[in-house]
Amino acid sequence: MSILIILATVLSLQMAQAYATLQVMRRPMTAATLVYATNFENVTKENAYRLNMGIDNWVVFGGDGGASIWMEGLDRNTPGITCHSGNRCVGTELTNITESRRVQFDVYPASLVGSKYFVSVWLYLPQDWGLHAPGIDWNWYEIADPFGNAYGNQYTAIWIEQPDITQPKFNLEVGGRGPSNSNNSLGTQFSLGKVVDFPLPRGRWFNLQYYVFLDPTNGSVEVWLDEKLITNSTGLQIQGGAQWLTCVAKIYYEPTDTTAHQLWVDDLQIYRI
Repeated sequence: MSILIILATVLSLQMAQAYATLQVMRRPMTAATLVYATNFENVTKENAYRLNMGIDNWVVFGGDGGASIWMEGLDRNTPGITCHSGNRCVGTELTNITESRRVQFDVYPASLVGSKYFVSVWLYLPQDWGLHAPGIDWNWYEIADPFGNAYGNQYTAIWIEQPDITQPKFNLEVGGRGPSNSNNSLGTQFSLGKVVDFPLPRGRWFNLQYYVFLDPTNGSVEVWLDEKLITNSTGLQIQGGAQWLTCVAKIYYEPTDTTAHQLWVDDLQIYRI
């Protein structure tokens, strides 16, 4: 067998494996092209806010101090953490909410995907993960935003909720805000669906996947977590604009919760649909 045939066979197997996850999630299978993928094995920190990962990205902290991002397996080796694949993944943490409001890992794939895209990413929450704000019945934590714009006034979000902080029971909700009338004002908040008593994975890697169609009148959002469909919503006002983004991992929660939170990220894939 010639070397060209061998290389072609290997490439076909790799692409088939990459498409397999997407095919399981979305039926019937639509035309899809893998436009970006990383297992973070060769990724390094360019600075405190950006990773050298071959696609435009930026980490928003909403403050100065009390939060960080690092390459697990290179910059730090956290006890008990094994990356989903290989020896490197991305670690994020918020240790002081009075100094920084969030850790928001934004990626800008607009030039690669057009108006329809699919994202697959692996995330890890610690075994003892939970929310701790006292005296309220809606403890919330935003873990990713399938779509957002540069001004933060229009987005779709994925929230984990823990109604009773003494019980390890969680809800998973998808919602966000619609378009606003100006760059500085917030749009109308909405909910796209909620799963009550969701078996939230803790202490193991789990797969978050979402599909987004950007359209000013008939947009759509679909979200899965470990192959469980959370929402399949259509008829949405999702305006891409010049500087839209997707947040593949996020630490953002009720501000009266003063405990530290950590989240790890690995094996990111982005498809054009």
